[in-house]
Amino acid sequence: MKNQKFLWIILLIISLGIPSLFASEDTTSAKQSPPEKRIKTDKINWESYDIGLKDAKEKNKHVFIDFFTSWCGWCKKMDREVFNDSKVIDILNNDFIPVRVNGDSKKVLNVNGYKVTEKNLTKYEFGVRGYPTFWFLKPDGSKLTTFSGYRPTDYMIKALTFIKDYKYDTTKTKNGKNKK
Repeated sequence: MKNQKFLWIILLIISLGIPSLFASEDTTSAKQSPPEKRIKTDKINWESYDIGLKDAKEKNKHVFIDFFTSWCGWCKKMDREVFNDSKVIDILNNDFIPVRVNGDSKKVLNVNGYKVTEKNLTKYEFGVRGYPTFWFLKPDGSKLTTFSGYRPTDYMIKALTFIKDYKYDTTKTKNGKNKK
């Protein structure tokens, strides 16, 4: 009986000591610098609509909105084939504020002091009638253009490039500033 207690105590001591063997000795650097928002390059960094509008104004970037639902087969195909493409991911993460809005969601957003659900935003503000639907907004949040339905990767890259390079506005340069 004493041998068994002794064995249990030894096992307990060993098990408590093992995690410390794997702990890093230099933990000061992680505590000193605040964590930064890291851009993931293997997937799109989707934001909510209300946060995306604020970020677009601050960063002077266009907004790309993906209106989707969980039951939409074409939305799932877009996720699998187009929104997994490295070029699409790169353009959306670096040149746009990518936003996702679930057309069936009752999630409440605070848009410039007004409360609205994603469902009502989808239906009443953007008039979405089918999924997927995509909207482009200017950096100030004003509506630019829209298209609906599945679009292959090459189409999406052309559309994103057209908007990011301000080709829709012949008075602007690539960085969004007025030509002289």
